[in-house]
This record gives sequence, structure tokens and C-alpha cells, in this order.
Amino acid sequence: MIPKYNEMYNELLTVLSEGSDFKFKDLVEKISDDLQLTEDERNELMGNKKSSVIYYRLAWTKTYLVKAGLVESVKRGVYKITKEGKRVINLDKKIDNQFLMNYPSFVDFFRPANLGDLSNIEKIEEINNTNTPDESIESAIRIINARLSSELLEIIFSKNPRFFESLVLDLLDKMGYAFNKESIKSTSYTNDEGIDGIIEEDRFGFNSIYTQAKRWTGVVGRPEIQKFLGAVAGQGGTKGLFITTSRFSEDAIAFAEKQLQVKLVLVDGEKLTELMIKYGLGVSVIKTYELKQIDNDYFEEEI
Repeated sequence: MIPKYNEMYNELLTVLSEGSDFKFKDLVEKISDDLQLTEDERNELMGNKKSSVIYYRLAWTKTYLVKAGLVESVKRGVYKITKEGKRVINLDKKIDNQFLMNYPSFVDFFRPANLGDLSNIEKIEEINNTNTPDESIESAIRIINARLSSELLEIIFSKNPRFFESLVLDLLDKMGYAFNKESIKSTSYTNDEGIDGIIEEDRFGFNSIYTQAKRWTGVVGRPEIQKFLGAVAGQGGTKGLFITTSRFSEDAIAFAEKQLQVKLVLVDGEKLTELMIKYGLGVSVIKTYELKQIDNDYFEEEI
């Protein structure tokens, strides 16, 4: 029988502790061997027929351990155990979701939205059990999208910086900011002094958005925003969009918010992937569920 995702934390950490870096597909194969899964169990497919059940469940096992900080991504599809992960596996105790609640990063990921601080998983499960079915669906979608966001950032980091700059322009096009494809211009390789792209919002170029895309892991501070402001102002622009894969310092956010002559909008990695999912950039729909209700108009018709 294939274990549930939250029943394989120890197995995954144990395998990772035996080496340095592991491709995820190799982890699936090794753990399948350790669990002595039959050939039928290994080949059992999910409803979408695109991945095996064991692969899908271990993907969630891995995601939860990454969110807790016990496993980290080396590059796309490759993972290793962290120092904290090694410490935990040496405790020789059963790891479950309750144990992972000791890590604030996991709590932030796992808890339902807008419910404040929750330090105990029983509280979360109690809330989930009292949710209406449609509320439970929304909560599940939120968690699935959080995992998808992490995967999107992994892929973005595996690409070169020019790809990220192009991605930002594609996103703005998807969001409807450009009146046509020709109005989107990449300028990062034309020595345009800190401007990576220009989006013309009308045919005559009366309104333009100037963009900068930073594929960073560290915090973007105020100095970078000041440089960008100068670059936008130097172009005579009044709208600037700074997008990063990481996050902005509080000082950088405060500086951007107080600008009057140039409107600066800052988009961090979390917001970026949220927009990519919302507007369908770099993602595809694998399954659609329809929630239906009674059509009262039909039953009120007189025959």
C-alpha cells in the first residue's frame, strides 16, 4: 500500500542524509525500493494520468519538508538535506505535520489564510473539519498554488537573467498593459541605463511603463530602488515597475510609496508567481472542477 504524503517524511530525509544532492526522480525510485512497493503500486497513476501516485505524494512530502527548512533545492529537480534536516533525522523520532509545526516557515505555509497565528496543527485541522466543502476546496487550492509558486521560482532561477526580463514583459502583456505586441520593448541589452523594458500603453507613446527585472535571492534595498527611480526620471517617465524574485526591504517599500512625481510599483517573488498563476503565464490547467447549484429559474417556469 502506498503511504500518504505525510507518512514519508522520515523515509525522504533518511535517503537524503545518505548522500549529497539527489534528483527527485532518483528519490522516488529509491524510496519506492525501500518501501518495497509492488510494480502495480509504482505504476498506479493519478486521475490526470500524467504522474504516478507515489511520485505525486512524494512531491508533496518534499514540498512540506522544504517549507519547514529541512530540505532545500539545489537547482531545478535536485534537492539536498539541510543542517537542520540532519539534526532532525538524528533524533530518531517519527516526523509528522505536528512536528513540522515547530517551524514558523511551515506554519505560514500550512495555515489557512486570514486566520492569524496558529501554533498547533490540531487547531488547523479542527478549523478545516468545520469548513464548508467549498471552503475546504478554496483552502486546498491555496496550498496547491503555494507549492506551484515555489516550483515557478525554481524554474525561473534555472534560466538566464534575460529569460526573466522577457518573462516580466510577457506577464504585462498577459495582464493587458500593452495595446499590442509591438508596444513591448526589451531595452536591457541596448545600454538604456537601468531600464530593462518599456511598455507603451497607447499607440502614440503618451503613456509608458518602465520596468526593471532583478532575478535575485537577497533582499532588494532602497539603493536599488533609488537607482531605478533615477533611470525612470532620466527617461522622462512617470511610471516604474520593479519586479524581483526575492523581496524588498521595508526601507525600499517606504521609499517607493512616498514618490509623487514617479509612480513606483514593487512586485516581489510571491506576488510575481501569484500573478503568473492568475493570468496563466508558464502554467496550464490540468483539471477543472465545476461547482453547481439549483437553477431556480428553470423550476419556476410554468408549462
